[in-house]
Amino acid sequence: MKASCCGKKNHQSRPLSISDNNNNSPGLGSEDKSATNDNNQQQQDNSQAETKKKKKKKGSESDDEHDMHIWTERERRKKMRNMFSNLHALLPHLPPKADKSTIVDEAVNYIKTLQQTLQNLQKTKAREINPRSH
Repeated sequence: MKASCCGKKNHQSRPLSISDNNNNSPGLGSEDKSATNDNNQQQQDNSQAETKKKKKKKGSESDDEHDMHIWTERERRKKMRNMFSNLHALLPHLPPKADKSTIVDEAVNYIKTLQQTLQNLQKTKAREINPRSH
C-alpha cells in the first residue's frame, strides 16, 4: 500500500508501514510482512509436497495402476458403445445417427409397445379357445 504525504494524487508516495497507521507502535513494513508471508506459504507448500510424496506409491507401481485404470476405462467405453450399437440395430424406424438418450427412450417405448401387443394377442387367443366365457 502506498501513502501520500499530503493526499494529492500526483505527489510522490512512499511505502506504507504498520507504524504509519499506528504512530505509537513500531511494526514490520509491508515489504517485511510480505516476505514473511511468502516464506510461510513456501514452507507450507513444501510440507504438503513432502506429505504427498510419502503417500504416493513407488513410481512403477503407480504408473502400472494408472495404465491399468486407463485400459479398463477404455474397455468399459468400448463395451458401452457396442451395447448401444446393438440396441440401436434392434429398434425399427430409428435414424442412423441417433444419440444415446434417443436410443434408450425409443427402446423403452418399443418394449412397452411389444408388451401391449403381447397382451392383445393373448386376449385374442383366449377368446378363440374359449368363445363362451368372454
